[in-house]
Amino acid sequence: MPFPKTFWFFTGFFTRVWKGLNAMNRLQTSLIALLVLLPVQAMAQTTVTDLDDIVVTANRAPSELARTGVSVAALSEADMKASATVAESLSRLPGVSIAQQGPFGNPANLRVRGADGRYLAVYVDGVRVDDPTGTEVKYDFGSLMTSDVGRIELLRGSQSALWGGSAVGGVINITTRGAMEDGFHQTAEVEAGSYATARLGYGLTFKTDRLELALNASHLRTDGFSAAADGTEADGANASRLSFSARYKVSDAVTLGASAFTQKTRQEYDGYDATFTLGDLNNVRNQTEAGGRVFAEVETGATKHTLGLTSFHSDRRPTDENGTSRFDGKRVALSYQGETEVSSAFSMIYGADWTRETASYDNLPGGKANTEISGAFAQALWAPTEQIDVSATLRGDHNSTFGNFTTGRLAVAWRPVEGTTVRAALANGFRAPSLDERFGDYPSQGFVGNPALRPEESRSYELGVEQEFAGGATLSVTAFRLEVSDLIRATSTFDTLENITGVSTRQGVELAAAVPVGAASTLGLSFTYTDAMRPGSTPGSAALRLTQVPRQDIALTLDSDLSDRLSAGVEIRRIGDRMDNDANTFAFVEMPDVTVLNASASYALTESAEAYLRLENLTDADYELADGYGTPGRSIHVGLRAKF
Repeated sequence: MPFPKTFWFFTGFFTRVWKGLNAMNRLQTSLIALLVLLPVQAMAQTTVTDLDDIVVTANRAPSELARTGVSVAALSEADMKASATVAESLSRLPGVSIAQQGPFGNPANLRVRGADGRYLAVYVDGVRVDDPTGTEVKYDFGSLMTSDVGRIELLRGSQSALWGGSAVGGVINITTRGAMEDGFHQTAEVEAGSYATARLGYGLTFKTDRLELALNASHLRTDGFSAAADGTEADGANASRLSFSARYKVSDAVTLGASAFTQKTRQEYDGYDATFTLGDLNNVRNQTEAGGRVFAEVETGATKHTLGLTSFHSDRRPTDENGTSRFDGKRVALSYQGETEVSSAFSMIYGADWTRETASYDNLPGGKANTEISGAFAQALWAPTEQIDVSATLRGDHNSTFGNFTTGRLAVAWRPVEGTTVRAALANGFRAPSLDERFGDYPSQGFVGNPALRPEESRSYELGVEQEFAGGATLSVTAFRLEVSDLIRATSTFDTLENITGVSTRQGVELAAAVPVGAASTLGLSFTYTDAMRPGSTPGSAALRLTQVPRQDIALTLDSDLSDRLSAGVEIRRIGDRMDNDANTFAFVEMPDVTVLNASASYALTESAEAYLRLENLTDADYELADGYGTPGRSIHVGLRAKF
């Protein structure tokens, strides 16, 4: 990780960002102006809000947010009330964008700082859920509902040193709703809306001083709309999900636990006909996902030991004019982690893990292939003063095909004055080619994998500052850069894959702000500028831009408590300056800018029940997130939530 490259943060990077800002339209410019005014308005307030939070993903152990040198964001259950899917909730965070190919259930590719799903490690209750059978091992967020989700943590940047290979762009850690209060508690939700959409959810929790139990069930069905933007036939879907978790404190030193989840989804989707034209087709995909984890936590003096065993299974069965295919993926992992507090200023987190991934489907030679990865890591957390926290991590991995990899991360958090946190982080990572990228053979599509592919290697840099103002206003600015060497991409003839010599870059800036407006409203702003390029002989050329990565992504929100019972929110979302491949010709095309207006409201019927309303795309804008694929028009959803 050569330090001289960080000079980019202070020279060419800010020049490019400034040029990007100048190219924005009046709406975007006005939002930036508003951001500048937020601290001024906040200074007029008289109180300070404590925004300290505890996060786990940043260091693999509970840590105060202000003491981590990396960018991590957390969403609570309340933060996700305005969204039916996890992808929608995450897309409201700075640095996150989504390109969904049609209605609920259709593929949704989530990007963090321009890095798509193949560079993200996704966990649900400690189980890694990326699909081993995909051409790129990644998680499809298209059908993941928020109904049973209690918390999400998003860790940005290369995190292979802590979380292993493929955590190049970040880590998404999802925790299902657990038992938070003593005794029995139940939750129920019912929702109906446009496109004949209906959603049901139920949760049951139980907690004592030793035992915690949680059970969640949810179901969604929808008639949907055409996945192909020019299509006329609606593509419906239905999904049922069940999750369970348990913790039992055997003694003061020993805790045992388990969790499990399963989801079954049936989804209609469009595709390409014999002339390779995207349009209405009677395609159906049935998919079942299931995962589980058992663990033991043992405390011995100043050290906490955690042993875990996880399993994940994905069974995907698409049916098209060629019949039904089956893609069966499995992942088994063993892990150990130790946490030792050496002193009040120094602690160690260390561990080892082993993972075996297996993919079974007809397009592999012999119908089956597998990969094994073993690794070990050590992390030192040091607080030399009350204002400075340093974390240093080193990890070694062995891939059964590609050999050994060494990754590291260095992060610093500095709090020069109360309310101010400065963060800086350097890290590297790697992504090994998937089984399908190496061996996949699809004669009908004229595509075959490349066994000679090399692993991609990455380096990430970030520098940011967060400020809390009197009155509860907050402002954060983070500059970032991700470099990927030996990028894997399709050849110009689209018949196989190749490594590109050189460095692919994703660089930009994230801004987030929130300010109280009066006593009952909060104005929020999220802005991301991302410049994502693959290597080439003409640096900066539009033809080298990575597709589906918007250069400008802005969200302006206003949330208000209109009375003791009534609250409402409005969101304006603008996505600009995007490139994509044409759905039919595959030519490089510029996508139109997108502006979407959403609104929501909730009314407390009693202390334990509320009615809510969600309005999406109020202006009925006609837009596409992925070229050739449809998006919802003006839609309305109403529902009831209750706790008892």
